[in-house]
Amino acid sequence: MQKQKKRKINLKFSGIIFTLFFYFSSYSQTVNNFEITLPSPLFPNGIANQAVNIQFPNVPLWGWFEVTITSAYNNQISTGKLTKRYQIGHNVGGYFNQATEIPAAFGAVANQWFIGDFNHDTNSIPIYHLVGTGNTLMIKIEGVMVISTANLDLLKNNTTISPLETIAFPGTRHYMSIMQDRVGIGTNTPDSALAVNGTIHSKEVKVDLINWPDFVFKKEYKLPTLEEVEKHIAEKGHLENIPSEEEAVKNGINLGEINAKLLQKIEELTLYMIDVNKKVNVLQINNEKLIEENKLLSKKIKALEKK
Repeated sequence: MQKQKKRKINLKFSGIIFTLFFYFSSYSQTVNNFEITLPSPLFPNGIANQAVNIQFPNVPLWGWFEVTITSAYNNQISTGKLTKRYQIGHNVGGYFNQATEIPAAFGAVANQWFIGDFNHDTNSIPIYHLVGTGNTLMIKIEGVMVISTANLDLLKNNTTISPLETIAFPGTRHYMSIMQDRVGIGTNTPDSALAVNGTIHSKEVKVDLINWPDFVFKKEYKLPTLEEVEKHIAEKGHLENIPSEEEAVKNGINLGEINAKLLQKIEELTLYMIDVNKKVNVLQINNEKLIEENKLLSKKIKALEKK
């Protein structure tokens, strides 16, 4: 009798262990790759401001994923690729954080569609149709999540596309974007937003500036005298407010800043030249007067000599 009781207890205990194992194996967090392909409804031809939502199940999302859309031809060519990448921390009804970037945006698709941000309240991502031409979509979602097996199954099997809605979208198309604080080309240790170890070939470079040195032409600006400029050069070996050779070699130069400083020196030189020109004009007038006076004196001398 005691053996039978012991056997029943062992069987019960084994059942509890099996149940706990099944529970924890289903809900323990593991790193999982996933991929979902979704068909979308036909966006009707001639109707603008249409949108759908990628509707996710209400499960935690921790990691990253990409939404890629492409198409082929339906009323107009819509080939190409548009991809939006999400870095996401999403708890059900709790913590939420996301960052996004656009690693691919090319072809007609990039002009025709816009992928929105993840909406924490509705667990959805909107996709806006930017044109009124009829199109179909192919939507692919893939990524890596720290997620339980049970929630991963829910994610893969219950992510859907909502019916079409009419929503006016006031924004513009996506362009490729890299949302890192530093990017290096030819270097593994970038020290700036973009660090290039090599030559940059560009048709045009535009630099945003705040202080442009037109203050030089204001009446209150104190223009250094040429004597002061000469003294500074003799003492320092370079112009005032211009980096020395040692500083330029050590720290490099800021294009916007150095252009502004060089323009300041050009404007100062312009003022010096204007001042010199005024003095030259005065000297020229005085010289012409002296020439006329000399002519008169010469005539008087010749007249006296004839007497």
